[in-house]
Amino acid sequence: METDRFRDNDREEFLRLAAEEGWISDRWELEFLRRSFPQGCLVKRRQELPAAFVTALSHDRSGWIGNLLVHPELRRKGTGAQLLAGALSALEAAGVVTVWLTASESGKALYQRLGFREIDRIERWIGGGFAVTMQPERHEISKELKELDRAGWGDRRELLLTSLAEEGEMTVGEDAFLMTRKIAGMRQIGPWGGSSQRAIDLFQRHLTPDRGDERVCLDVPWKNRLIGRFLEQQGMKKSGSTILMYRGESPAYRPELIGACASMGSMG
Repeated sequence: METDRFRDNDREEFLRLAAEEGWISDRWELEFLRRSFPQGCLVKRRQELPAAFVTALSHDRSGWIGNLLVHPELRRKGTGAQLLAGALSALEAAGVVTVWLTASESGKALYQRLGFREIDRIERWIGGGFAVTMQPERHEISKELKELDRAGWGDRRELLLTSLAEEGEMTVGEDAFLMTRKIAGMRQIGPWGGSSQRAIDLFQRHLTPDRGDERVCLDVPWKNRLIGRFLEQQGMKKSGSTILMYRGESPAYRPELIGACASMGSMG
């Protein structure tokens, strides 16, 4: 099978496979990845039809791999490993020195063989009945917001932050910020970061449980226990977890400054 970049007519098959896996993904996210890092968004074709996918995104010195999707008939035949190798090569050629991903328990061994190490777990929280009072703010990403985000992940991620601010809602407080966007009938929270207590204050200012009809979801580092306890107090429930892994230079990762990831697994 040939390896190729995404084409416009691959979109629906990608979203179909993602939905079958239970992933929260949408057209906007896929198009953002294709536009931002096309050399890392790859497809394996079988008789000219797309049968497996991987996406990647480069920040400054770090990058992410997400959305490794393989048609059931092609699994355990090296297809996923070949796509992963192609995405890694594209990231390394772009100057990335740390590569992140989230893995399932079943996928952990594959990534370990490729040099990835476990650094944390990411827990998915989902809850309903929220009233959301966030209003769209100006889309400019301030220096302060960039630094708050960089303090958690150890890298500059201006393109991701700017694109998410244009797509959804953003609010900034003292030593904290919060972004949300609508996806799959829910409101996804993230990125959400800063001093944990200030981040919680910002959340409470704009999202109130048991006062509305919005369903919210977010992916939270397990090591940020303060955020986890807060979400539990809001009546939210954990719906699963993945393993946060990295390869390359050890990142300046500070989970106590990360309330929620920017996406449901694919962008950081």
